[in-house]
Amino acid sequence: MSTHRALPSVRRSLVAGSLVVAILMSGGGLLLQPEFPDDPTEYVELLAGSALAPIGLQVFLWSQVFWAIGLIGLAHATSHRSPLLATLGAAFSGLGAFGHAAYGGASLVTLGMARYAVESGDLDAAEAAFATTQGGDFVPFLLAGLAGTVLGAVLVAVALLRSAVAPVWVAIAMLAWVVVEFVLPNFLSGEWITYTSLVLGVIAFTGAAVAVFRGGSRAWTTMLEAPAHQGVATPQAGAAATQA
Repeated sequence: MSTHRALPSVRRSLVAGSLVVAILMSGGGLLLQPEFPDDPTEYVELLAGSALAPIGLQVFLWSQVFWAIGLIGLAHATSHRSPLLATLGAAFSGLGAFGHAAYGGASLVTLGMARYAVESGDLDAAEAAFATTQGGDFVPFLLAGLAGTVLGAVLVAVALLRSAVAPVWVAIAMLAWVVVEFVLPNFLSGEWITYTSLVLGVIAFTGAAVAVFRGGSRAWTTMLEAPAHQGVATPQAGAAATQA
């Protein structure tokens, strides 16, 4: 198989795979991190004493690469019928991944300070680092991660509804995931919210991945690749055949 024929399938598979990997990594990363208590001092001690927290933070941070690829790619798949929504959805999704990546980096700083605090007994330094990474200069990145992901997912879901790239239930599941993941925790609490969000996310983004994979390679084929991919003769080839 030539490179021109293979590339569209590679792009399609990359986007479909990224959607599934993103929700699994981000959900798994959050589950591995210790539950956030009311007292920051307790969180610092929990973070430093948890063997799974470093893994969870790293997994969540790296998941943002797949969120960017998956959501931007999904937006691209809808752009032929919803170009404006797709463009805005892709832009906000990229912003959300960037903001959450910055937040993940700040969390790693907090982890390092928490370990230092436990080893040295200087909890004041760890609390200061915690306060810094949860506010101040990091506020724009925290807001970008939250607002970008929410708006990006909502816009992409609406674009899915309008473009019919995926079944209607996929878009509905995505919207439900946004509500449970980002809105419901402001009013209710409990581990059931986390698990419900993870289940909804897996259903929604796996469904979107299947739709992308079954949708064919047309959306992932450039104009230069189209003749080779579709087996259509180029104008130059047609002229040569006529002269012959």
